[in-house]
Amino acid sequence: MKGRVLTRDVLELIVSSFAFLVFGMFLGNLILVVLGLFPIVFLALALLIGQPERVEVTRRGEDLKVWVDGQVGDTLTVAVRGGVGLVTVADRLPKSFRLDEGTNFKVLWKGMRDAEASFSYKATCAKRGLYELTSVAWEARHPLGITQNRLGGYPAPRTFIVQPRPLFVRRIRQRKALTRIPMPMEARIRFGVPTTDFKEIRDYATGDSYRMINWKATARMLSASPRPLQVNEYEREGKKVVWIFLDCASHMALGTTVKNTLEYAVQAALGLTHFYLSRECRVGLCIYDYDAYMWEGIFQRTQPPPDVGDALTSVEPMEAPVPTVSAEAPPLGAKPLVRRRIIFPDLGRRQQFKIMREMLKVDIRYSDESLREAIHSCRGHIVGTRPLFIIITMVEAAKTRGLFDGIRELHRYSGRWRQRSSIIVFNVLGYSVAAQSPEEEMAAEVLEFHNRPVYAALRRLGATVVNWNPRTQSFARALLEQRA
Repeated sequence: MKGRVLTRDVLELIVSSFAFLVFGMFLGNLILVVLGLFPIVFLALALLIGQPERVEVTRRGEDLKVWVDGQVGDTLTVAVRGGVGLVTVADRLPKSFRLDEGTNFKVLWKGMRDAEASFSYKATCAKRGLYELTSVAWEARHPLGITQNRLGGYPAPRTFIVQPRPLFVRRIRQRKALTRIPMPMEARIRFGVPTTDFKEIRDYATGDSYRMINWKATARMLSASPRPLQVNEYEREGKKVVWIFLDCASHMALGTTVKNTLEYAVQAALGLTHFYLSRECRVGLCIYDYDAYMWEGIFQRTQPPPDVGDALTSVEPMEAPVPTVSAEAPPLGAKPLVRRRIIFPDLGRRQQFKIMREMLKVDIRYSDESLREAIHSCRGHIVGTRPLFIIITMVEAAKTRGLFDGIRELHRYSGRWRQRSSIIVFNVLGYSVAAQSPEEEMAAEVLEFHNRPVYAALRRLGATVVNWNPRTQSFARALLEQRA
């Protein structure tokens, strides 16, 4: 009886049985006494039959890493021991998964012997993210339904990594298709001055300095098979730097939960990251909130000021100390610490992996910094590099202050008047993404028409504006048809 909770109907039946017993004994009516004893005896015998208590689940699949709209699958084996009754098992999938084949739900009857069954399924992952299935839920029912259902979960972890599919930008071969966007096609410097940044270990080539030979790596390679000498390769000076600023404000949620403005912005950011990294450029990522300019405060120190009290202890004061009252409250206008989402510029596949991993977690309001604050946080890695800035956002005529303030802040580091623009505003047309009918598409065009003065103002500030409608235009075509 321990751990068993009777249902409400059974409790009402017990109360009714005792009522019959009391009235039968009070009135001396044997029929009422029998009517009261019969349910009690039946329930006592039924409680001797316990419902299933042990459910074990084993997974046969493995953790998977797929692209968006890719398919994942798994096979589960369920073993039920002890008790008698009906058992249901469910492997709960995330809301963005669509079940294509099989089933993730199993019902089996547990008799006097142990029961075992298997089921499998295949599902399509419609949205990026890191999905961790920690346990498999099960429910056991009493064969006569006199006790409440027993709920539980068996730990059976499974991890699915759904990566956003980047929009690859291929090298443009036609002269007529040359774009005004400063694509650093020739950013790779082969003959620059070597720096102290380690790049890789490669085979010795004619002309390499003997000081660059890695003798430990050479000995390790020669112990396995005959190999040439191994040389340390270092990065060369002259690498171009690209900063990508990704907006995660609430207006980026326009569209469905699967196909919205933020999802397309993430794909665009990954496409640009792949493009520049493949051309030996340093790429950095910073995520900001477009709407945060409305509550941004004064810039705070990233480090506390140096303590000079110890150095002044030996100095004799010229005047008597004046008593002061220490204030515990922060200064007026100060802003509390905020979440910063920054990946500093780097090269290679490791940087691409870091940016991809960060993109799995990006969501609405993922950062607390405005564009101007985010630029200020990155200033230590911007000064002296003259990078290319790419701002991926959704331009709205009703809210432009935050974007304009950010571009003015960027001009402090890149210079305003140059032969080619160093600031790109990549505008994802969110209203067109959200439009589902011809009437809504017409309304989106009207709203887009109201944004034209904003585009002109951005170009006067020295920025290049790229408008992209993901529903009617490819990513590469948007880059080719941009206007400086």
